[in-house]
Amino acid sequence: MFYPREAEKDHLYNRIVLLTVACCVLLFLASMAKDSGTIYGTIRWSAVEVQGTVTQLESMQMNEDGAVIHYRYIDSDRQVHEDAYPDQRYSVHKQYEVGGEIPLLYSRWFPQISSIATELHTFRPGFIIMAGGVLLTLVFFGVSFMTFGRIYGMKEEDRFY
Repeated sequence: MFYPREAEKDHLYNRIVLLTVACCVLLFLASMAKDSGTIYGTIRWSAVEVQGTVTQLESMQMNEDGAVIHYRYIDSDRQVHEDAYPDQRYSVHKQYEVGGEIPLLYSRWFPQISSIATELHTFRPGFIIMAGGVLLTLVFFGVSFMTFGRIYGMKEEDRFY
């Protein structure tokens, strides 16, 4: 025999399970994009321009066209920082030499986070994936809590049935 209230309650439990699985998947994607997303976000909101020095150009083993650009810069507190940027298509646009200057952006809040000024846009997809995953997870958690509230309300109504 079909009971509409039981079917609705089953539907609500299924919704919670599916939203929990979706939250896990979204948080996994956001964690994969965390590194490039945090670089883009912190530099974008508190960028400081500085000229750095290229310290080394390292070739990539599995990519003949790529190179890892190692550079050094001094922040506004006179601290020396070193970082690297893996350029997948460096041979197409060779523009840096060891000992030469390189335009950089670093975060005022976190001076150890930096990027080559012309390559900051390469971190944008990671930021969008990270922020979108976290925001959708929060929305899904909100829907889950509203669903829990509806299930609790149905249980309260069942006492008087």
